[in-house]
Amino acid sequence: SEEEQSPRLFQFHKDGFLVLEQFFSAEECDSMRSQIQRIVAEMEVPPHCRTAFSTREEEQLQAQGSSDYFLTSGDKIRFFFEKGVLDEKGNFLIPKEKSVSKIGHALHAYDPVFKQITHAPKVQELGRKLGLERPVVVQSMYIFKSLLAVTPHQDATFLHTEPLGRILGFWIALEDATQENGCLWFIPGSHTNGITRRMVRAASGASTCVEFVGSEPAYDDKQFIPLPISKGGLILIHGEVVHKSELNSSEYSRHAFTFHVMEAKGTTWSKENWLQPTPELPLPSLYT
Repeated sequence: SEEEQSPRLFQFHKDGFLVLEQFFSAEECDSMRSQIQRIVAEMEVPPHCRTAFSTREEEQLQAQGSSDYFLTSGDKIRFFFEKGVLDEKGNFLIPKEKSVSKIGHALHAYDPVFKQITHAPKVQELGRKLGLERPVVVQSMYIFKSLLAVTPHQDATFLHTEPLGRILGFWIALEDATQENGCLWFIPGSHTNGITRRMVRAASGASTCVEFVGSEPAYDDKQFIPLPISKGGLILIHGEVVHKSELNSSEYSRHAFTFHVMEAKGTTWSKENWLQPTPELPLPSLYT
């Protein structure tokens, strides 16, 4: 009912995030996990991971291949690996399914299971409660979260809009996320100060595919609060709230599926963002 919702919406606008426990069922989580196992089982190692480069020129070609692979992943399902899991010939040094750090960025468009979750009636209903008029899905990722910490950041650094405040992340825990296995941490209220850093496409011919403009301030560790969440829980993430995750110090994985939505009404998607809509995949409406 409206009455139940409004305190929660107030909380979201105040904190910049909102935890909704048990938003998805265990079955829905398991269907995503088994689908990703199928996708990984069929995965081909991308060509840029296979070159045993020796000369500087070959190394640059490899780096270029790697950046092209990333920059053109907005309308595809692609694989991003942990460091050191492949030898120079592209063979796995550890079990294949432990080698991937994330899969992105168009699962929501091309995979039936993830498409169904992204456009689930309860997700659309939540969008309407949040007052989204023309939400479009900009990207999605399956995150394996093996070991590494994710440094404090704001999603709008990577997904810039004019005006700001039009990006919303949906982060779904496919397993319990705890302080031991790397749950998210947030600075409540940090979404009200704009952004200090942007990741933009580098000028063509530059040595890197993207560059950062501006700098990330030093955040005070004491300001962060942990948000442990059970399997099936959803965290709504304002595009400008500062969040991070610590390294996973447990032997348990912490799988998550996340997608970002933009309110398209009166909004301009930055031409400098790494991710750009393509003729093959214009940004699809959240509402079906």
